[in-house]
Amino acid sequence: MDLYYTCFKNEYILSIVCEHIRPEHLPDREFQALHKALQSLFRTSRKCPSFSMVKQSLSRSKGAMNLLDDIYDTSGMLSTDECVRQLEAYIRQVHFQKVYKEVGELYNKQRLDEAYEGLRQYTIWSDSFGLGSQDFVNVIGDFDNNLRANRSKKADETMRRPVNSFYIDELDKRNGGRDLRGQMTCFLASTGVGKSHIARWIGRNACQFSGLNVLHIQLEGSRDEVVDAYSASLIGCSAYAFSNGRISDEDIQSTIEELKEISGKLYVKSYSRFGNRVTTTDIYKTIQDFKKITGTTPDVVIIDSMDLVHLPQSARFGVKEKRLEVIEVANNLKDIAGDEKLWMVVTYQSTIEDREKLNDEKYVLTEYNCSEAKGLSRPLTHLITLNQTTNESKENTMRINIAKSRFFKKGEVFRIATDYDHEIFFDRARSLNLSRLG
Repeated sequence: MDLYYTCFKNEYILSIVCEHIRPEHLPDREFQALHKALQSLFRTSRKCPSFSMVKQSLSRSKGAMNLLDDIYDTSGMLSTDECVRQLEAYIRQVHFQKVYKEVGELYNKQRLDEAYEGLRQYTIWSDSFGLGSQDFVNVIGDFDNNLRANRSKKADETMRRPVNSFYIDELDKRNGGRDLRGQMTCFLASTGVGKSHIARWIGRNACQFSGLNVLHIQLEGSRDEVVDAYSASLIGCSAYAFSNGRISDEDIQSTIEELKEISGKLYVKSYSRFGNRVTTTDIYKTIQDFKKITGTTPDVVIIDSMDLVHLPQSARFGVKEKRLEVIEVANNLKDIAGDEKLWMVVTYQSTIEDREKLNDEKYVLTEYNCSEAKGLSRPLTHLITLNQTTNESKENTMRINIAKSRFFKKGEVFRIATDYDHEIFFDRARSLNLSRLG
């Protein structure tokens, strides 16, 4: 009660309450209604509202108005430090109760490793959580806490499987084993060259051979198409053969036995094109849903294709500002990659005025073949283009150009061989022969 009374007098405390207290943290509907009114008025004026203004906002809730009267009549001001301490203790308590319930359920289901991990993650969060100003760091006084935080952070990084491969030899050679977590890679190509193929190639290999947890978000085509293609790649046949069941029982049984050895997870989320406007908020929620379903954070998130991702409804852009929207979408996705410590892999459709240039083997796509030109490449860690003439398409080969790389040299354009009939984007043996001949 004293805390909410202080919110009418102290803008700093009110700003913390509005930012960190959520409806589910509060004990009943009356407190939730009061909190919502305070939050709305503060966001509008950025000042502490008066009691009368809040009371007017609560005119439809008799219970909330009575609560406000009780606060006004019986409560008093608290110091800023006391308010911060109370808020920190309360938020920790709410989080602990939630974790305690979740851990108990996991323990009862004999999922002991996940239960211990839940408690460990809560301890790390609790040790690092604080509402005080982060502008000043007490190096001497917080020495022990800072050391513990660094050790916990390092332990977390050690426990996570490395994400450091494009599953294409030349790209991996240039990357040199650098960690791809927190980075965003965009594969740019014209229609029919293989954007979806390379997306699935990374997803399948990351799961099957690196033991990583992969979330594939499909915005182009149907769910069945991408699921059949992934399944076909696991068995080494075409998606058409898999979708029609043209696989021997022996091959099926052999693949099932191999799949038992895979430690990674591979989930596909598909959005219907009709009537859907997928936003960056939807992408974030899908990642959170993945966590709930699997009990773990994805190591790799694939979006095919970023062309179809928008900003939230409240930030619609007109046709002329579409360029700005796409750049902001890329920025948002890069932020998600950093916050969630995952590798964000996206595909994007190239734009080209003179399509005859595509049949010139000396011509490669660059950042200027995005409709947004240089703007789109700014938030990207890598912009990699897939280039293929008509003859190369018949030969199942293509040229790869690294148009942008933040941490390694772009190098020369190089050629690879593909085998889409067996859902193989990078045919290592044939690609090696190409490099020898080249």
